[in-house]
Amino acid sequence: MERIEISATLPEAPPEEKTERRTTQEPPYKVILHNDDFTPMEHVVATLRKVIPRMSTQRAVDIMIEAHTKGKAVATKTHKELAELYMEGLNNEGLIASIEPD
Repeated sequence: MERIEISATLPEAPPEEKTERRTTQEPPYKVILHNDDFTPMEHVVATLRKVIPRMSTQRAVDIMIEAHTKGKAVATKTHKELAELYMEGLNNEGLIASIEPD
């Protein structure tokens, strides 16, 4: 009986690809909540928490109070595309919001 040797060779791992992080030169944008005299404060807080992920209740209350007392408040700062998305979400929920470069 003839003996056959089988040598198991592992396939060569492909070389690691180097990935480059692209940094944008675009300035961050502020999402600004404007005061109105019609929307209940509870709705403002709930909407901020709904539209802007990971916003705490306390942060939403602080933003709402600042907008109420000073006329406007910065809800968050982010890149332009996301700022536009947040502004649209707040506006769709009946709030007045705008964006501007930081």
